[in-house]
Formats: sequence, structure tokens, C-alpha cells
Amino acid sequence: MRALLAAFALASAQARAEPTLSIQSRAAQRGEVLLVVVEGNSDKTAPSAEFRGRALDFFPAASTGTWLSFLALDLDAPTGASALNAVLRDPAGRAWRKAEPLNVGAGAFSVEELKVEQKYVTPAKSDDERIESEASQLKRIWKLVEPKRLFEGRFDPPIPGAATARFGERRVFNGQPRAPHSGMDLKAKTGTPVRAPAAGRVTLAGPLYFSGGTVILDHGLGVKTLYAHLSRTLVKTGDLVKKGQVIGAVGATGRVTGPHLHWALKLNEARVDPYSLAALDLDAYLRPRPADPLAKSAACARSDLPPAPKWGRSSGGLRARVRPLKSSYASGEPLTLLVEIQNSGRKSAFLDFVLDPNARATVLGFNRAPQPFSTLTSSSAARMGTEQVKIPPKKILCFEQDRDAGGLLLARETTAYAMTYGTEFLYASTSTARSGIWRGRLDSRPAEVAVSTAAAREKL
Repeated sequence: MRALLAAFALASAQARAEPTLSIQSRAAQRGEVLLVVVEGNSDKTAPSAEFRGRALDFFPAASTGTWLSFLALDLDAPTGASALNAVLRDPAGRAWRKAEPLNVGAGAFSVEELKVEQKYVTPAKSDDERIESEASQLKRIWKLVEPKRLFEGRFDPPIPGAATARFGERRVFNGQPRAPHSGMDLKAKTGTPVRAPAAGRVTLAGPLYFSGGTVILDHGLGVKTLYAHLSRTLVKTGDLVKKGQVIGAVGATGRVTGPHLHWALKLNEARVDPYSLAALDLDAYLRPRPADPLAKSAACARSDLPPAPKWGRSSGGLRARVRPLKSSYASGEPLTLLVEIQNSGRKSAFLDFVLDPNARATVLGFNRAPQPFSTLTSSSAARMGTEQVKIPPKKILCFEQDRDAGGLLLARETTAYAMTYGTEFLYASTSTARSGIWRGRLDSRPAEVAVSTAAAREKL
């Protein structure tokens, strides 16, 4: 009888529970993607919401009763105060009305003057037909919506590198004003591999007049990304690609002043900064929570790894070590290292863990010091791109890393990799650091990487 009453009381409490609505973003301003999170909602009926007369589309998260939606603020979105009006439904089906205030800022966008070949400013009449045809093709692609979610979690930048031109800059080519810059230009050498930031379908792959070698990925739910000025495209229209798959190589094709990657994002045709999407921790909602929150990789539980070297010297109660995932590599083969950071002190330590492996060059380097990473040099960006991890005494934070600021790690003959982990570049200044968070520098002992001809033959 008691068990029955307890179950009834629990069911009644759940039925009365009010769903919650929250909004996450780097900033509420033009050119940003906002994540609308509804929790405690019915798992059978999606919430409904609208902002400035436009309905939001919600999709389910990994946990029951949690729903997500993107809200994109276009580069020309009206500024000022508005409200996101929503109707949520609890598990019993009762409706709850919410009005979440949003004050949309204008954002600060600079003016950039560029010199390019004159044919890209005033094209020849013979090119007009091609340009118009490509514009129509792009318009059709932007309008198409894949209703299925193809991405599995957070979006990562396609290459590591500093921005040479930022989203929203007003462009002046050879003295003539043009449309605002609707993407990010990332500095890189010709041939640098460009990786898919998330799973998706290729909707365009080939040369265009202005953007040169171009790839467009449709990630579903209105999310599309574009990669321009490629020297090579390694996918074709219709291909399904996985997160991290190489889709092309950096080049200097089309209207450019030098080699770089132009990375752009459109969300339901709204022009938004792709880094604003990469800053959202979608893994927290779309991936099941791991049994051990300190194990960021399945390799952490493997028993067949090469022997671990001794721990490095302790700093601030933490110490580190690294080891390769394989016992042997071919010379020049991409190398992945397992990084372990242990709390050797008596009290719990708190660490800001950088989520994006590319951006993790902010805090670590192999046989080199950590290097600044432009997307995490401000306090707000760093906080959005990190997860606060609690490491209890004697426990280990474990994750994989296959690159640093110098690019992908490659196995070399007679190479030993020592890691340096530090937070010097995680925030713009020490005044922006969060109180209670570990700040310091860790050095691991060198980890030997075995290179063999047998591994080289196996690779071939």
C-alpha cells in the first residue's frame, strides 16, 4: 500500500512539474545562433514557440522530455527588445505559456578594403550567364531543408587557424563597396585538410566563379555550411560525410587575395557566424551522458594500450602523462595520443576543459609550448567553448588528442612526444579567469612512439 501511495505521489508531482525554457548563446546580437532548451516537457508533444512572427522548429534531445531549437539572428536582423513566446506541455499534457525576453544587439562589424583581380569586381559580360546560373543554383540549395537531423552533436571548426577576416565585415573590393562578409576567413597554407565539422550530406561540390572550389554540406534541420576557395574537393554531390572526414583542401581559388578557407553557415537562410554554432555544447544534450564523466574517450577503458610512462611533475595538485593508442605506427602516419591528467592532491580540482580538439591547442602542445587560438581569446568565447570538470583526489581526466597548434600529429622515426598543458591562452587576461579553476602549467614525460616498416606495409 505504501509503495502504491508513493508511486501515486510521484506521478502527481511529475504531472504538476512545470517545464522550463532557457536560451544559450555567446551573445544575443546580429549574426549569432541561439540554442533554445526546453526541459521537463512531454516527450510525445513538441513545444511550440515563435520569435518575431516566425515559428521555431523543435527536435528531441537524448534525455526524455528535453527539446531543442535553433534561433538564428540574421546579419540584418532588427535590433532591440522582443520576446520569445512559447507554449510548453508537461508530461500530463497541461499547457504552460512562457515569454522569454530577448534584447537583440547590433554587433560591431568593421570595414575591410581588399585588392583583387578586377574581373571579380566587374566581371566580363561573357561571365554574366555563368554567374547568374550559379546564383540561382545556390538560391535553390539554401531553400531546401533536410527534415532529418544528420549531425550527432557539437560542431567543430573545419581547420585550426586564426581568422584573417571576420564575420559581418563590410567589404570594399578595389574601392567598390560590396555585401557584408557572411562567413569567417581562416588562415591556412594551401593543401591544409578541411574536415567536416559535423555529419551531413554534400549538396554541392565543384568550382564557382566567386568562391572557387566550393563544398556545401546540409546537416539537417535547416543547418548548412559552406567551404570556399578550395584547391581540391574530395567529395561529390550526394555523399554522406561523417564528422571529421576530409572534404577538401585549402586553396586560393576564386575571388581571393591569398590562400585561406572561407567558412560560412546559413540556418534557415539566415546568415550567421559559424563559430556561434561551434560554441554551443550540443553534446551535452544530444549524446547520452557517460558513466564516467572524466572519461572523454572510449580508449580510456582499453586494456591493450602501450605501457604508460611515469607521471610528470605535479603542479597545483595535478600531473599529466601521454601515450600513443597503438603499439606501432608507419612513418608519417597520423598519430593519436591518450592524455591523462590526474589529481594527485587531497582536495578536488576544477579544470576548464576545452571541448573542441582543434581549439585545445589553446592549452596544450606536443614538443612545443601551447599557442594562442583566436576563437578562445575572449572570456565569453572561452567559457562557451569549455566544460568545467571536477577531478576528485586520485581520479584521472582522460581524453584523446591528435593535433596541436602545428596541425595533425604525425609519427616520425625516433620521435618521443612530451606534452605541455597550460592555461596561459585560455582567457585574454588573468582577470577574466573563473575563481577556483586550476591555472598553471603541466609537463609530461616523453612518450616513445614506435615506428616500424611492418606498420608501413600494413598501411599500404
